[in-house]
Amino acid sequence: MTTKIEDIWKDFEVSDTLKTGVVLKRYSADIRPNCFVAMRMPEKIKSIAFRLSKDNIDISALNDLKDITTEILPDDTQHDKMLLLISLADNSLSSIFAVLCEDLFNLISDVREENELVRSLQNRFLKWKELFELANSPGLSPEKQIGLFGELFLLKKLFIETENLAECLNIWVGPDTGIRDFEKNNNAIEVKTTQTHNHQKIKISSERQLDTTLLENLFLFHLSLEKRNSNENSLNKIVSELFSIIGDNKLFSNVMNRKLISAGYFKHHEIRYENISYLIRGEDFYKVKENFPRIEENNLMKGVGDVKYSIVLTAETEIYKTSLSNVIEKLKL
Repeated sequence: MTTKIEDIWKDFEVSDTLKTGVVLKRYSADIRPNCFVAMRMPEKIKSIAFRLSKDNIDISALNDLKDITTEILPDDTQHDKMLLLISLADNSLSSIFAVLCEDLFNLISDVREENELVRSLQNRFLKWKELFELANSPGLSPEKQIGLFGELFLLKKLFIETENLAECLNIWVGPDTGIRDFEKNNNAIEVKTTQTHNHQKIKISSERQLDTTLLENLFLFHLSLEKRNSNENSLNKIVSELFSIIGDNKLFSNVMNRKLISAGYFKHHEIRYENISYLIRGEDFYKVKENFPRIEENNLMKGVGDVKYSIVLTAETEIYKTSLSNVIEKLKL
């Protein structure tokens, strides 16, 4: 499914209204800032543009984005303004650029002040730099592949059980570097996926991950996998299944695409994951509370931080098991 921006670019490509120069179309009347989908002709270079006051244009944060070029152009319609044109240099990254632009427009939709808009652009471009570097990498490591599979496996279960796609997508914050993978108000779910010989040993990446100090409810979802050489239950397949559930809802598809990109999952890497499948050996939810084995931030001696440790799920942790329905009830999904 194409994004709204991609549809506008396609219209530009077949239009003869402008032979040379930059063609602009306002993205949405619902967005406060003056932002446009753009294309430089006749090269048909895909772009976006922002109308800004001359004093507010600072593109220093964009200078080292090798996949994107920036230009400051005079605005022929408003002589006291300039156009900041942001263009894609590598057309093979077109779909990624479109998703990121959609996300950017949504991010700044309610911004009233130009100074705030410029700050938002600069901060988001730093994130873009990281994502384009990921796009040019060989793909997700085996460890990150199973980690993402586990998060998507739970997201699919939440989609099916609650039918509340918007809320489920919203609380999936793992790709956005949330402390836990799913968060809603004072409730959270941390997903741990294992495929080692010891399927019950899980790794905790920080002292805050299982810290319940500021939480009403914290759940641990453990998914145990066995790796197979097939495409029956692959990372690609579960992504496809999620988009099938989403259907024709373009807004939800854009959010899903953006989060997958933030997680490092790109279309052109799919072939690398095609013949890696996972057999589900077990799945369990635990309510993290009281004497559940963990390290919390307030237990650490002064000066100790960046703690990483392992938990072995044994008979002693059985008493903390809970159900998906209880998790959904507590998170009010």
